[in-house]
Amino acid sequence: MNKFVLRFAAIASLTTVIFMWSCSGKNTTEISNETNLIVKKIEKENVVMGSAVGSAGITPEQYENFEELKKNASKEELLLLTNHPNGVVKCYSFWALALDKNADLFSIVKKHINDDTPVETQFGCIKSTEKVGDFFIDLVNPKYENSEIKKLSQAEFNQLDSLLIYKKNNLYAGYDAIENAVPTEYLYPKVRNLVIKNHNQSALVTLSKYKNPNDIELILKNKAKDENPESGYYSTYQAIQNFPDLRFIPFLEKNLYQTLDNDHFSGEWLELYTAIASYKNQKAVELLKVPFTKVQHQNIKEYHIKFVYEAILANRCTLYNDLLWNIWKNEHIITLEGFEYLLNVNAGKVLELSKKELLPAYQIKTEKIVPKITKSIFSENLEETMLNFILLNDKEVAYNIIKYKITSAPVNDFEMYCEKTASLKNPYFNDALFKRLKSADNPYIYLPIVETLISFKDKSINNKILEMRKKNKNMNEEWGSDSLDEILKKNNIK
Repeated sequence: MNKFVLRFAAIASLTTVIFMWSCSGKNTTEISNETNLIVKKIEKENVVMGSAVGSAGITPEQYENFEELKKNASKEELLLLTNHPNGVVKCYSFWALALDKNADLFSIVKKHINDDTPVETQFGCIKSTEKVGDFFIDLVNPKYENSEIKKLSQAEFNQLDSLLIYKKNNLYAGYDAIENAVPTEYLYPKVRNLVIKNHNQSALVTLSKYKNPNDIELILKNKAKDENPESGYYSTYQAIQNFPDLRFIPFLEKNLYQTLDNDHFSGEWLELYTAIASYKNQKAVELLKVPFTKVQHQNIKEYHIKFVYEAILANRCTLYNDLLWNIWKNEHIITLEGFEYLLNVNAGKVLELSKKELLPAYQIKTEKIVPKITKSIFSENLEETMLNFILLNDKEVAYNIIKYKITSAPVNDFEMYCEKTASLKNPYFNDALFKRLKSADNPYIYLPIVETLISFKDKSINNKILEMRKKNKNMNEEWGSDSLDEILKKNNIK
């Protein structure tokens, strides 16, 4: 098709949209002048914005336009505006309708599963571009909680997924529906056809769930378009995770060895390692060990090891436990999820590694112990969970850790140690607190220290705080000084 024909088709398409809007019961004459003025303001800004945008979280003028639309437009007008030529107007109109608990949102969404009009959006600091149909579907998806917005019922959403699978569309939700589809005999030929004819990557992942040997060659030959000759296998690796047939092993091994000389990491590597880990056999162990010694660039090695760690946690197996211990002990990679898993494997070993993790000078002991474990040790913070576990089983080492951390912990971790010190109410930590206070130049360090010291309710300690403030000029500058004044005043310290 030449450029002239394409341009003619585009003009014809635009003319059709305008004609439909003006002559098919959806014309601007059915919209009040007041509503039309609001619509024009929304069109001019042409971005779907939330109530708070940017780092300061201000309410943008565009959201105020939306508030006006909600207040002034009737339900009938909003229904008409969901078919407006401008995508942002469509989105705000549907959003307004979604606040009406009696609105028939399902019928509107169904009419827009082919609406791939792109719209720019901004919520908070996040700017993105999405399609109108995807915006509609996400807004009423029952898995996203929002008490104000009416959601589709699960039955309606399941029916919508079915429509997205069987009706041709270009929405992200369509790919999502295919990938999350429950494999059925009826669905199989449709999914396989999508892979063969459309090269649909989401369909490939769903096809793998059938574990049909006839699809092995199809999976092996799959490669999405990518400028990097080593990439394009993201969905292939996901498919193998669902269908870990031994005939895929040579392919995975070849691709693994191709990564070892790369000087940039790839997000596909996590899927590659997860595919390998899904086999849960000795060959998988052998391949998962490769990056520990064979990666050429040490700065890239850490990415390989982190991906191996995540892949193992996603495919937990006793065969991989030694690798997990090794990654923690030698690479210092540990997450709360991994901590809890290993705690059930060998709590004594976890206790010793936790001590070493928080106190580098600690020498690990090899004798076998059976430590106490209670629900109270667990926190959303991994470091706090480790410390609680140590406090429960070895108070002396725990106190040494807290003292060490008070003098050395970075800002992000410091407050937790101050809170722990205040709760223990032990003068053992006072020297360390004053030592850090003496040179602290960050309000997020010296303010928690002062509050912790005041919590001991000791007049001599309070006097020492005042003396320290005279010596440390950082405690008398900008907002930190004002906050310190308030803390001292609140506690009647002069």
